[in-house]
Amino acid sequence: MEASQADQIRKAIESLIDAKLLDALSKPGGLDRLLAYRATGVAPFGVRMAQRKLTDVLQQTASHQGEHQDEYATHAA
Repeated sequence: MEASQADQIRKAIESLIDAKLLDALSKPGGLDRLLAYRATGVAPFGVRMAQRKLTDVLQQTASHQGEHQDEYATHAA
């Protein structure tokens, strides 16, 4: 994994944590909402967007790693 990929993953994780904390701390009953989101899978827009960004970054990293493995297998053969 390249440093830039690791940095993108770190930033996406931080963004998700920030979105969840902001939602939990900015409104009354925030901790109860966090538990409800976890149980139901329904989250506010900001949290959903942060989750989507993390998923996208992880998929891009995985596909990039797969390309490098294919190149290595071709050169090794």
